[in-house]
Amino acid sequence: MILAIISVLLCWVPIVNNLVFILGLLALGLGIAAVVSAFRSRPGSKGMAVTATCLSVLSLIGVLGTQAFYGSMFDTTSPRAEPSNVATGGGSDPKSSAAEEAPSDVAAIGEKREVSDYDVSVTGVNLNAAEPILAANSFNEPATGQYVLVDLTVQYLGTEEANPWLDLNVTFVGSDARQYDASSCDAVPPLPASDVPTLENTGTASYQVCMDVPPEAIPEGKLFVERSLSLNDARVYWAIN
Repeated sequence: MILAIISVLLCWVPIVNNLVFILGLLALGLGIAAVVSAFRSRPGSKGMAVTATCLSVLSLIGVLGTQAFYGSMFDTTSPRAEPSNVATGGGSDPKSSAAEEAPSDVAAIGEKREVSDYDVSVTGVNLNAAEPILAANSFNEPATGQYVLVDLTVQYLGTEEANPWLDLNVTFVGSDARQYDASSCDAVPPLPASDVPTLENTGTASYQVCMDVPPEAIPEGKLFVERSLSLNDARVYWAIN
C-alpha cells in the first residue's frame, strides 16, 4: 500500500517517474500476492490488498500517460518546422547533417542584422586564416583542415546583462553538408570571444570566431549566426565571399 501510494503521487513528475514505474511494478506484485493471501487465509485484509493493487495499476497508467504527454510536448516545441537534419558540429569530428539551403535574404559582409537580443554584423570572413591564427598564440597548432576566421561586431539590445560569446553561436555550413562551429577549432584567435566583457544595454564588442574546416568543404559554404540553445530564434545568414 505504501509503495502504491508513493507511485501514484509521483507518477506525473518528469524523469522521476522512470523510477516510479519500477516502484509501481513492485507494488503491483506485492498487491497481487496480498490479494491471493487475503482470499486464502486473511479475509480481513482483503480490502487493503485490493486497494493497493488498484493504486499500483493506476500509477503505472499514470507513468505511461504522462510520459506520452511530455513526449508530445517536446515534439511540439522542437524546432522541426523545416525538413532539416542539421546539427551543430564541433571538435575534430563535426556532426553530419542534411544539406540545407540558405534563405534568399543573405546579409552582405559588414551588414547589420538583428539576432535575438543583439545587432550583429559579420565584418569579415577569412577562409584561409592559418597565418593570423598561428601568429596569435605560440601554442596554436596548424589546422587539421583549414582555419576559417570570422570577425563580428555586436551590440546588446536587451535590458539585462549579457555575454555574446555565450549567447551567440556562429556556424559555418560546409559544402560537405556538415556544420563547423568554434568547438571545431582548438586554436586561440587574435581577438578571442572569451575576452569580451559582459555587456549591458547598448554595449558593443568585437571579437573573432575560428573553425577548423576541411578545405574541400569551404567552396560554396554558408555562414549563419543564431542564439545559442534557442528553440525559436531564426538563423541569420551572411555571405562568405
